[in-house]
Amino acid sequence: MERISPVTASRQPSAEQERRGRAFVSVYAVFIAVATVGFAALVVLVRTQDVIADFDGPVASAIQSIHAPVLGWMLAHTSDLGWFPYNILCLTIVAVGLFALRLRIEAVVIVSSTLIAGEMGTLAKDLVQRARPTGTFVQMAGRLAGFSFPSGHVIFATVLFGTTFWVVWTVWRSSLLRNAALVVLAALILLMGMSRVYVGEHWPTDVLGAYCLAGLWVAATIEVLLLVEPRLNAWWQGRPHRRRWKGLL
Repeated sequence: MERISPVTASRQPSAEQERRGRAFVSVYAVFIAVATVGFAALVVLVRTQDVIADFDGPVASAIQSIHAPVLGWMLAHTSDLGWFPYNILCLTIVAVGLFALRLRIEAVVIVSSTLIAGEMGTLAKDLVQRARPTGTFVQMAGRLAGFSFPSGHVIFATVLFGTTFWVVWTVWRSSLLRNAALVVLAALILLMGMSRVYVGEHWPTDVLGAYCLAGLWVAATIEVLLLVEPRLNAWWQGRPHRRRWKGLL
């Protein structure tokens, strides 16, 4: 009997696939609208001083008041994943893991998209030119040069782990290992945002802006994958029986 690979999704009935496709498109459209409006609103909001006293300061104080041993350690060190050499290690682990699963084009696109997103974040910082937090409002682990909005670390984590989350979710059929991978990827995205505030290197609105911008970038990356992959040869397409979300296009 032929052995079925754990990363091969079973073929679903067309009616069920269409129903899930329509539901996903609806959620997808709402997400795009909310992220776009949210980022635009935050760009305007962070230029005011009231947002620090009314929102950023209180939220940052609440996050920095977390002293639970395990969670506190995770918040203090998750930011390390965005610094060299740990950022290179994260990119390498994702790329090697996807290549090992014969998800070759996904590996190339995700790594490339993450690197380009970093440059996009730098450009956004230069355009907005928001100052980083000061000791007046938050406890600071160190002082960084450069501008604050949006958080580059959060953009890095959201694009790298967020796009990988989508690939794992759509390619891997439901299993304990697949669900565990999804939980880890989602946790890394969430913890990175909290960590940047916890160590005092970003305002909460810097993190929210980064999530909005990176979420849009993840959506664009997914569209690129859906557009490019069917046009590639079999070696790049990898596993022949992976789930295809044709109902979404």
